[in-house]
Amino acid sequence: MHESSADTVTPDDEFLNRVRRAGASVLGDSETGRQVRSLCEEHARARLLISQDRAAGALVLAVVGATGQGKSWLIRQLIRRSPLAASIRSGNNADQATEELVWVGPHPPVDLDPRFERFVRVSSADMEPIGTPYMLVDAPGATDNRQGIADVAKRALSLASAIVLVVRRDQIRGQTPAALAVASEGTIVIPVINTIGVDDAALHADIDTFLANLRTAAPESVIARPVQVTDFELGGESEQQIGAQVATELLRQLKIELENNPDSDRRKSTRLAALDGRFRSALSALLADELPGLTRAVNRLNDEATKLPGEVAQTLIGPDGPMQAAVRSRLRLKLLTSTGAIWFPYRSVLGLLNLTHGAWDRVLLSLSGSLPSLVSTIWTSTRSLTSDRNANDELRDGLQRRSAAAVTDRLGPLAGQFREELALLRNADQGDDGKSLPGEPLRVTSHSETQHVASLAGIDALQERSHKIFEDAVEQNSISQSTATIMAIVGTLIFWLLMAGPFVALYGEYLKASYETLIQVSAQQAGEPHHPLEHFPKPEFAMVLTSLVLSLLPTAIFAMIALSVAQSNGRTQRAQQAIRQGHEEAITQLQQDRVLRLRWDDPLLTDAEFLVSAGRR
Repeated sequence: MHESSADTVTPDDEFLNRVRRAGASVLGDSETGRQVRSLCEEHARARLLISQDRAAGALVLAVVGATGQGKSWLIRQLIRRSPLAASIRSGNNADQATEELVWVGPHPPVDLDPRFERFVRVSSADMEPIGTPYMLVDAPGATDNRQGIADVAKRALSLASAIVLVVRRDQIRGQTPAALAVASEGTIVIPVINTIGVDDAALHADIDTFLANLRTAAPESVIARPVQVTDFELGGESEQQIGAQVATELLRQLKIELENNPDSDRRKSTRLAALDGRFRSALSALLADELPGLTRAVNRLNDEATKLPGEVAQTLIGPDGPMQAAVRSRLRLKLLTSTGAIWFPYRSVLGLLNLTHGAWDRVLLSLSGSLPSLVSTIWTSTRSLTSDRNANDELRDGLQRRSAAAVTDRLGPLAGQFREELALLRNADQGDDGKSLPGEPLRVTSHSETQHVASLAGIDALQERSHKIFEDAVEQNSISQSTATIMAIVGTLIFWLLMAGPFVALYGEYLKASYETLIQVSAQQAGEPHHPLEHFPKPEFAMVLTSLVLSLLPTAIFAMIALSVAQSNGRTQRAQQAIRQGHEEAITQLQQDRVLRLRWDDPLLTDAEFLVSAGRR
């Protein structure tokens, strides 16, 4: 095998190597495993042939078709001025057939393999000109039943920059031309219809159908209008005249298509992509035919693995109860943070009520001094704080628990079925002596081990998105800064208007006593008795406490109203809807980017899932 000119490993090479490793791990040295390895080797050779430039920059024009279509005759017409034209054998008879790939041109190809290839040196002056250097490749018949000839024909398709597809008129409706077009997808295809009769009324209709079939079979290829070759035995022209006309018309068509499709790198990329697609399809068909039970088991696992991440991720926000509690808590906190510290004591009351929400109906009873009601209030407040913490924990840690439970419930039984199918495969591949064939032996796992077959990858990324979605939804549906400031002004005015009376009275008496004390300083100097402390007010603590409570109570009621507005049902429901919609979009995006996916914990399951699903990638 020829060595690749590139030292780096491309993603396609890595994909092929992984298929090899997965086939060896799952199938071992079974017959199906050997077929998978053979398919991989054949695909690697085909990719190498397409990637290599064996013609030293010259265009490679391959002439392909079924046996007996006139391929070699067409080659001889393109080099008819060369004395070596007669060395191109037709191969219609079994003794003339060859398994060689014949190169025709002025210079031999790079790395000529004499086992499968032969070179016929023809100078450029003896070849029909197209304005650019080119080499001809004469391929054996694609319908030959010998494997060696079929392999050489496939090599010709892989090497070619453009294809000349030769088909006889009486075989234009056959399956071989479409199959060859599929194998050469991504190239320029110029059909040549050979041995056309003189009066053929159905010719044009059959040609249109023929071209439509080719374009359907190879949509990425450039299918040109066919070159028609009249049967010289029935017409009035000689073989030499018809051959010259066909050669001129064929190369004229090729030149036009090359001018219209000059990007050879793009054609090469298209051919490689088409080749990879055919490889995946062949691999999928091989496994489906040879291992139907294992394929069904892995497909069921793969289907569940595809649906499960999205379904589990949808539960990130949890049920309505914890979500509603978390949203309301954040809406209350948003109101508190939007209220400046200057608005005393309204902001302090707001913060206290924010911590003790759910216990407001017991506040008045607790203030009356009833011990049972006070204990009940403290218990309810503590329970409210715990509810907030549980809601946050549910948002943060709930997905981990739900994903592990869902993976165990949904994939555990399917993983067991997969192992049963794999055990049947390994048992069927045992030799006559009862010993397993070479390959990794199947280890029977216990029930506890099968409980952990996979884990959900991408949870951290989803939770980061979830946090941002949650905060954005709360921000959009919370009370605005201006509204929170207006509420703070009103709440602060309520307190100080009610507290102003006692404060004014106390400070009035205090200022009056201070004035009288200053006046009596002169009387003391005159020898009069003086008792200044008797004039200062001595308010009772109960009176001050009562005034404070009477002022705080309306303020607290207004703060309750403000909190109720901030966490109203409408705001909460809108925030919840925005959170759910944001999570649906984030989950879809993360799944498309392959960030949120199921990651198999069992290497054997990983290899089997990759191998069976490789045809769908």
